[in-house]
Amino acid sequence: MHPAYLPYNRGQYPNVWSIIEGTPSGVTLHYMDEGIDTGAIIAQKKVPVEMVDTGETLYRKLEQASLALFSESWPLVRAGKVPRIPQSGEIGTYHRTDDVEAIDEIDLDRAYVARDLINVLRARTFPPYKGAYFTANGKRVYMRLGLEYGEEGLTHER
Repeated sequence: MHPAYLPYNRGQYPNVWSIIEGTPSGVTLHYMDEGIDTGAIIAQKKVPVEMVDTGETLYRKLEQASLALFSESWPLVRAGKVPRIPQSGEIGTYHRTDDVEAIDEIDLDRAYVARDLINVLRARTFPPYKGAYFTANGKRVYMRLGLEYGEEGLTHER
């Protein structure tokens, strides 16, 4: 079981990359082969990423979807009647563990597209892990986001 909608987000931190890169999110039950998350697919389930999701909340949703997919698939696995759907080598994404280090440091003097910066902060919000940070006066300052939907139809009148 891999907490990604393969062939997207092979490797580490698939919850982070679905938020940052906008790749499909989900879970995949697959065969093991010599590659990293490249084995033939048995079953998959998509998991929507909402604007209020953080790395942590998406991870929890993926955990629940993994349990559900495994429960649904187990009778076929046990009976030896599961499909073997090859993955395309032409599409997909892969990330190593240290790829998150490249996005964790926020440069206070760099211009960011707001959506991209918010997505990094969302994706790297996963307590107790420290995640994204900036450096001020020689010290790292770590950031976490708390997100929630507002009331629909709420107007702001003065």
